[in-house]
Amino acid sequence: MIAFLDGNVEILEEDAVVLTVGGVGYRVLVPSHVIEKLEQGALCRLYTHQHVREDALALYGFLTDEERRLFLRLQSATGVGPKLGLQILSQLEASQIVRALRFEDVHMLTKVSGVGAKTAQRMVVELKDRLDDLAALFEAHTSPGPGDGAAPAKGGAKKAGKSADVRDALLSLGYTDREVDAALLDAAADLDGLSVSDALRLLLRTLGRS
Repeated sequence: MIAFLDGNVEILEEDAVVLTVGGVGYRVLVPSHVIEKLEQGALCRLYTHQHVREDALALYGFLTDEERRLFLRLQSATGVGPKLGLQILSQLEASQIVRALRFEDVHMLTKVSGVGAKTAQRMVVELKDRLDDLAALFEAHTSPGPGDGAAPAKGGAKKAGKSADVRDALLSLGYTDREVDAALLDAAADLDGLSVSDALRLLLRTLGRS
C-alpha cells in the first residue's frame, strides 16, 4: 500500500497529476483544488489511497493526511464510492463537509453534483457521529463559534453574541444574508436557552426544509 508520494509534478490534468518518483510516473487522481495549488516542475508530497477493483486500479491523492482520512470516511457511507468522494472534496472544502455532516446540513451536501437528497440524508445518518476526530483536526473551521458555552455577564449580550456566531456559521456554509436573517427571525423564540451548536442544528433543519 502506498501511503504517500514525494516527487516532481510532471503533468497537470483536469482531475489528476502525474508525479515523477524515482524515474517512475504515477498518475494520481486528486480533488480540483489540489490541481489549482500545484505547479508543473515543482516538488510536492501527496498522501495517497490505492483503490483496487477487479477491473481497475486507481491512486487517489491529497495534500494532507487529514483530507485523505476524510475521503476514506466518506466512502464508508452507503452509496459513496471513491469517484463521488473525490467529487465531494472537489466541490466543498473539507471543513464544510465535516460541518455539514455533523450539523445535518443536507442542503449543503446536495450542492455537490451527484449527491441527491437521499444520498445526503444517508451520509448524515451514517457519518454525523463518526467525525469527532476529524472535527478536532479542522477545529478552527468547524467550531460553530467562540460564543458556544460562554457566559457573558449580561443576558442580552450573550443572546446577541450567540445569534452572531450562528449567523456567521450559516454564511460560511453558503447561505445568503436574506436566507439567514429570515431563518433567525422565524426561530428567534425557539433559540432561547440553546447553545450555539444546538441553535445551529435547529436553523439548519429549518433551512433544509425551505
